[in-house]
Amino acid sequence: MQDLKQIIKNIKLLAIDVDGVLTDGSLFYSKDGEALKKFNVRDGQGIKLAQNYGLELAIITARECEIVKNRAGELGIKHIFQHVYEKGKKVTEIANSLNIKLEETAFIGDDILDVPALEIVGLPVCPKDAHPSAISKAKLITERNGGCGALRELIDLILKEQGKLKL
Repeated sequence: MQDLKQIIKNIKLLAIDVDGVLTDGSLFYSKDGEALKKFNVRDGQGIKLAQNYGLELAIITARECEIVKNRAGELGIKHIFQHVYEKGKKVTEIANSLNIKLEETAFIGDDILDVPALEIVGLPVCPKDAHPSAISKAKLITERNGGCGALRELIDLILKEQGKLKL
């Protein structure tokens, strides 16, 4: 098996689940039924750093909501896929469209719908509080929970191992 540090050095694409990764998985509803989500500003800063250093980013989520589209747009994420239940297939499509190998792809997810994507990428990652079905497929588990800086932790690690960020 390839050394984890070498795998991280080769990452070119980071695919990200939303609920349980970019958020803590909580949904808040207004009295009018509008769903609200809480995002971590440090994850957003990590996304901007990753983009500045040339890492491709994609959001893949089973839910569909305007809030995710707005947040992704605010952060300049070009590849946004909502209402996706076959995440492994979607990760493969994105990587192929960008001419990136699956071995050069990381995916961070937290639950059973994420397992197919976690099984096919070079760097499968889960937040510390992920479901056991996802954790069992991870090569890396963050110290932080989903929605609490887990994505930033992963991005910092990737950029550090690639020699792009001094921490």
